[in-house]
Amino acid sequence: MSGAENTPLRAASTSEQPLASLLSVLAQASVLKRLPRTGWLLNGVTPCESVADHTAGVALLTLALANAINADWRSAGLERPLDLGRAVILAVLHDLAESIVTDLPKRSTQLLGSENKRRAEANAIAAIFDDALNANDYTILWDEYTSNHSPEARLVHDADALDMVHQALCYELAGHRTLDEFWQGHRWHYRLCEQLFEVLHKSRA
Repeated sequence: MSGAENTPLRAASTSEQPLASLLSVLAQASVLKRLPRTGWLLNGVTPCESVADHTAGVALLTLALANAINADWRSAGLERPLDLGRAVILAVLHDLAESIVTDLPKRSTQLLGSENKRRAEANAIAAIFDDALNANDYTILWDEYTSNHSPEARLVHDADALDMVHQALCYELAGHRTLDEFWQGHRWHYRLCEQLFEVLHKSRA
């Protein structure tokens, strides 16, 4: 795995892991499985994917995109190959705070302010991993994602948007016609991701 030694999470034996922390993570994962993506609901898509469904899609797409970009990472403007392990960890963590904060739609973020939302989600991440070994590592990784501090974080942001527009396309092909907002306002960090978006956009009915 490319650059895996640079990923801050370190292995620990099961006997060393605080059971309370592991049970907390299981509980939050269960919430994500039940939590629908609010934007779809507000646009009349029922039933719709859960946050956990979306997270799985983003993680798989992140892995595939990272492998494709690493095949010619210099042409992507990178100084080094992407760390696949780190990128996938960021993808898995990227919406975990929603298990506490919930999936706030764009209209809510506009009213609350993006910085207030970020602080609430940061507090949620800290609470989820409060008793975990290497808890600060999780906090640092989540902050890396939200701040776009690394090429891996920027890739996950692209994968997050691409998974969303692909899901919008699936719902549109099933007959939903109120999803234009999900295709608008994207800024891509990688040309490959922009090209994939263009292909998806051309596939709209």
